[in-house]
Amino acid sequence: MRKIILSARRPQSCDLCGKVAELRPYGPRGEWICFQCGMKNEEAAKKAFSRRLERGDSRLGDIISGKRR
Repeated sequence: MRKIILSARRPQSCDLCGKVAELRPYGPRGEWICFQCGMKNEEAAKKAFSRRLERGDSRLGDIISGKRR
């Protein structure tokens, strides 16, 4: 099973709402968004997370480990 270990990030402005918060790249088109915006379109956030897990995009600062199933 593959895992993503999230790295600490300083708060920044959400690409969708502008709120200053800890962000993740789970917007519908890969935008950096806050938790609240992620929950507005939970399906899109889940798809973005799955894409990152599949692609192993560690250049975004997270550590990805494990094997694909």
